[in-house]
Parts: sequence; C-alpha cells; structure tokens
Amino acid sequence: MTLALIAVGAAGIFIGARLLAPAILVFTLIVVMVSILTGVFLGSSLKLIFLRTLYLILTLQGCYLIGLGLTVLTHRRTDTGGGTDIDTASDGDPDRPDRPSARQTGLRKPGRTSSPRRPSG
Repeated sequence: MTLALIAVGAAGIFIGARLLAPAILVFTLIVVMVSILTGVFLGSSLKLIFLRTLYLILTLQGCYLIGLGLTVLTHRRTDTGGGTDIDTASDGDPDRPDRPSARQTGLRKPGRTSSPRRPSG
C-alpha cells in the first residue's frame, strides 16, 4: 500500500506540473478501477477496498494540487518584467510609458488576419 501511495503521489505531481486538468480525471478513474480490482482479487473486505481507494484518490488529488502550485510558482518567477497577465493586458500602463498601448499598435484578436479590402464594383 505504501508503494501504491508513493506511485500515485508522484503521478499526481507529474500530472499537476505537466498535463491539463482532464488528465487528472482520467487517471483518477484508472486508480479507482485498479484499486477495486486489486482488492477483489486479493479477497479484501468491502470496507478495506473502499478505504484504500479513498486514500489513493486523496493522495492523487492532493499531489496534483501540489504539482499545480509548484508550476504556478515557477512560472511566476520566470515571468519577464515581474508583471502579471493583468498588467500586460491593460491598454495604458502608467508604470511603462514607453510601451505603446494595444490600440496604438493595432493589435487584433488572435486568429484573425488582416487582408486588404477589395474595392467593390
């Protein structure tokens, strides 16, 4: 059981650090199925199967949150300028007057291309 907790914890940290949220749902389902099947094949009681499955799920989810938190902290430290996304998305930042606003640079929404208009007629 200890080895299973360590393996699930390491997987949770990896998923939190590298993968998106749907991956944790899939892995949680896999942990539940493997835990229940292992308990049935070993002949464990229903209470013991339930408790072991619950411990594994809680370990997975907790370690996922730890991995996610570590990722957020490392990305915040490596961000250039020390600003947040809100600072970079604002139109006129008084702290950085040399940087033109989004309106001044003519930035458009991602995915849209600018094409010259054809004259009608």
